[in-house]
Amino acid sequence: MERGRMEARMTKTELADTLHRLDPGATVTVPPGVLASVFGAGTLTKETVAVIEAFALDHRCTFSYGHGHDMPTFEKDDIF
Repeated sequence: MERGRMEARMTKTELADTLHRLDPGATVTVPPGVLASVFGAGTLTKETVAVIEAFALDHRCTFSYGHGHDMPTFEKDDIF
């Protein structure tokens, strides 16, 4: 399983491109502050996480944060 970490500065388009290129089952982590900034928020609130989850689904990924996941993580779905 490929595991990556995103840059300190990125755009939503860059994140979408990264998610699109992931191999099935691969993951990428994004620091919470960077991810919040990408989605126009200061922190990862419940509302921001809900938007990120929908964004992840649009790019055939699941999104995990909290509940045992210290770093926000996207995982590419195995089935397309």
